[in-house]
Amino acid sequence: MHDNDSLDLNSKVYIFVLNSLINEYVGIEISQEEKQLAKTTYEQIEKKRAKENHKYHVYQ
Repeated sequence: MHDNDSLDLNSKVYIFVLNSLINEYVGIEISQEEKQLAKTTYEQIEKKRAKENHKYHVYQ
């Protein structure tokens, strides 16, 4: 995974998590779109991580 791609995806996830925690603390409900965006972003991160890990294991 390239550093910029990783930074972008991780930033989105961290921002969502912080926003969710703040909203839950304040009492605002989290929308389903935000939840779905977080899930798809996390899946993208995990797929890229798995692909990189696979490349690493193939070289060994």
